Parts: sequence; C-alpha cells; structure tokens
Amino acid sequence: MNNKQALISRVLLLLIGFVLLIELIRDAGKSGDFIGYVQAGQLVLSKEDIYSDYLNTWPPLFSVFSVLLTWGDQLNSYFLRFFWLLGSIVSMFFIIRESLKMTIGRSPEFIGQKQLELLQSPIVLVPILIMLRYIMDNLANVQINIYLLLCAVFAVSFFIQRKYIWVGVLLGLSISLKVITIFFLLYFLYKRAFKPVFWTLFFALLFNAVSVLVFGFDQALTYYQQWATEIAPRSLSAIHKNQSVFGFFLRMFSAEHTGMDLQINVLDLSKESAKNLGYLIVLLFSLFPAFWFRKKLNKPGSLASMLEYAVVFTVVPLLSPLAWKSYFIFLWFPYFISYLLLFQTEHSWSLKTILRLKYLFGLSVVLTVFSSELFVGAYFSDVLEVYSVITIGTILLLLLQLVLVRNLHKFKRDT
Repeated sequence: MNNKQALISRVLLLLIGFVLLIELIRDAGKSGDFIGYVQAGQLVLSKEDIYSDYLNTWPPLFSVFSVLLTWGDQLNSYFLRFFWLLGSIVSMFFIIRESLKMTIGRSPEFIGQKQLELLQSPIVLVPILIMLRYIMDNLANVQINIYLLLCAVFAVSFFIQRKYIWVGVLLGLSISLKVITIFFLLYFLYKRAFKPVFWTLFFALLFNAVSVLVFGFDQALTYYQQWATEIAPRSLSAIHKNQSVFGFFLRMFSAEHTGMDLQINVLDLSKESAKNLGYLIVLLFSLFPAFWFRKKLNKPGSLASMLEYAVVFTVVPLLSPLAWKSYFIFLWFPYFISYLLLFQTEHSWSLKTILRLKYLFGLSVVLTVFSSELFVGAYFSDVLEVYSVITIGTILLLLLQLVLVRNLHKFKRDT
C-alpha cells in the first residue's frame, strides 16, 4: 500500500469512525428493538407469560438472557444502550479482523501492526463501505444481529482451526438465542463434519437447560411448544420490511398486505399456498449447490471452502422466515470474499467475462445498498422494499458466488 493509498484509507476510516460515533451517541437514546428485549426480561422477572408481549418473537432462552438487559435498563437506560451499541462497533472490528485472518492473513506472522495496516487498506475499505448501511441499521434499531454475526465468523474460524468445542459453544448459544445461525449447523451436518455438529447440539441443549431451571420443566416445555407452533410461524409476513425470500414470495403470489397501499402480486394464492410454493422453488434451486458441495470438507481453510462459507452467510437472511434489513449484516463475509476474488486476485478469465462478473457484483451492491433511505428517501425506500430489491440483490450475490465456485480453477490461489 503506497503513501497516497494509506492516507486516503486513514481519512476514510476516520470519517467512518466519526459517523459511527455520532450514530452511537444518538441511537443510545432510542428504544428500537431493544425495548422488546427489555420487556421480555421484565416478563420473566414478574413471572408473567413471556409471549403476552407481541414484540417477543424469540425462543424462550432469549427472554432469560434478556433479564440481564432488564436489570441494566433499570440502573440506567441510556448507558446500557450506549455500551450495547459500543459493543456492536467493537464486534464489527473483530469480525473484519477475523475475516482478514481467515483469508489474506493465514500466515503465522499475520499479527499486530500488519493486521492494523490491512484494516486500513483499500482491500477491506470497499467491503466496509458496502456494509456501512447495515451497520447503521443495526445501530439505529439497537439490534443483536452484529453479535450473532460475530459468533458465526468466529465459529467458522474455530472450525478452520479444528477447535470444535468452541464452534459448538458459539453456534449453540447463537442458535438458542435467535435460531438464524442454524444454517451453519445444517452445513456442517451436510459436509459430514460430525464433531462440530455434536458439540453444537450438546451446548444448545446445555444452554436451553437454563430455561428449564428458570421456568420449571413443564412451563419451559409449554413455552418451547408455543414458540414453535404459534410464535415462529406467525412471524412470517408479507410486510415490505421482511426482505427474506419467503416475504418476497408472499408479496408476489398472494394478496397479503404489504404494509403499504401497493400490491405487486401476480397470483392470488392463499398465504399457506404461497409459502409452500416458496419452499418448493427454494428446494429445487438448492439442488444445484447441494450437488456441487456434496464432497466432504477436507481442507477447511481452502479458497473453495471460503466460498462455501460465504454461501451459508448469504442464505442466513434469505432463508430466515423473517429478515428485516438489519439481518443483512450477514452479507459482510460474502461481499468481502467476492470482492477479494474479483478485484484483488489474479485470474485467467477473459476481459469480457470478468467485467460481467464485476457488473453483477455492482448491480447487487446497487440493489442492496443504494435502495436505502439515505439515497432515495423513506417513501421510495419502502416502495423498493415492496419490490424486494434487497432480496433480489442478495440473490444476485448468491448467483455470483455459485459462478465463482464452479470456476475456482481460474483464480491463482497464491495471490
């Protein structure tokens, strides 16, 4: 990195840091989704039905975990949110640093100053700028998703290092709290990586045993049944803020209300039929990556495996029944890996082909990032969400990754 690049990178990092600091101070005074966390913990403390609050759509263990947040909120609401959001920013730093370690810096000397220099380099600044809207979304909504992303990134890192117990701790905890990282467990199961699967299931059972200790066996079982049969299915909706692929299918194939005076459906199926059609289409298209990824993972740190992990990160928001914009923070790793391969790696593609792939990458970024309120205003951002622009942009990113998986031999592995 030359002096000019270093200067530009440092200035950009300072600007990003300043923006995040202002956002942190401002958002620490907001309720956001955090109010739901606090209220869930309060219901546990008052021994009331934890699902009597419509905001509580999480598994029972999340309510138990939220007791800590309720106590903190009772001491000082502003400072609790301030340190929660500060933790989100610190977590994003470690997410980026660990992503660098897993990819560019797999050599033992990749520590200390060299790591800090890379954090300021153009290599990582572009993915940071792409994901900045989702970092801001998580701050503005006082969300937990960055912490879940941190667990997922470190779980993959520990898997590469064959530290399977730590994989189990992180995935078991994150799945027990909010389920969405279960796709990593399913991936390890499909790849016949049974050790991390065993430890994940073990720690998931261990963590959820806390719910039994708090509620008692019968009440805990009732809560888990209620969550699985009533609360989780109810969360699937066609409202425009739900940018999961299933929200997209509901808006396209049913007359379910989109949350705006705008319907785009081409069919008028029932909610259940539209949902089942979505399941069928997802199943059919998943056969291709399932076939390509069928081999057992022998080299967890290889470039091929990195792309497979990137696919799993991509499907987390896509295949979650409910995925607000802030869920798409999980696209950090896919955008990072795709950017490294397309813009930082030597290859044997023709100029026309690599340009097409870069255009596909750029179109995905335009749809997922430039559809935000900052660029088009609140109303038109909502309209674009009705048309599922974030979903479509994420699907394009997924297609790009699958193209890269099938043509990995065209990249020079040592660059």
